[in-house]
Amino acid sequence: MTDDIGTQAAVYVSWGTFKNALDTLTEGMPNVVDRSAFPGLSGGVQSQLLAGMKFLGLIDDVGKPSPSLHELTADDQEKRKLKLRAVLKERYRSLFELNLEKATPQQLLEELARSYNVSGDTRDRAFRFFVGAAQAAGVPMSRFLLPPENGSSPTRKRKYTRRSKAISDPSDEVESEIPLVPSGTARQVTLKSGGTLTVTASMDVFKLSPADRTFVFSLIDKLSEYESPPEKSGG
Repeated sequence: MTDDIGTQAAVYVSWGTFKNALDTLTEGMPNVVDRSAFPGLSGGVQSQLLAGMKFLGLIDDVGKPSPSLHELTADDQEKRKLKLRAVLKERYRSLFELNLEKATPQQLLEELARSYNVSGDTRDRAFRFFVGAAQAAGVPMSRFLLPPENGSSPTRKRKYTRRSKAISDPSDEVESEIPLVPSGTARQVTLKSGGTLTVTASMDVFKLSPADRTFVFSLIDKLSEYESPPEKSGG
């Protein structure tokens, strides 16, 4: 493995995507970890994921898995947790030197920009990955670094944006503080035999699994079809 941390960008794919990738590899490690190992992700997210694995020393330049990656995908969850902590300490050495139990978000953001080749939006995402991974690894951190109980990010607020290309893990390409389907959204249909049917949705569609998305949107289509008057035949 090459040790060129200073020339690589720190991991900025979401921790959720990264963890899901590790869980996928737990089911079977390929000879080479490449884009085709994660077909459910968009091309951009695949690139971020593989770059992150390379930064952490989990794969080499051609995608060959390292012993560390094998340890991070072992069945023993406690061993995986300890290995993750060791990997983070090795690859984010300067962040740990800040004393994470007393560090502030601004300190981490500045050190990420200074030592890990990230800036702007990428720096903010790298911050969130590190905090999420460190929490999962049981790394002690100051209360200033941990997300508030309401789930909002300690970094700057972000505008809601939506991209048309669907991805399996939307947190990498959609930064949102507004759920697409707010709590209480409902659709009421008047039945032809009398009475009404009300369907209420309380969810974030960007977090739905592919199967759930198919079910939800097919149900919406059926409600719309039921309400639409039948087309008159010609002649």
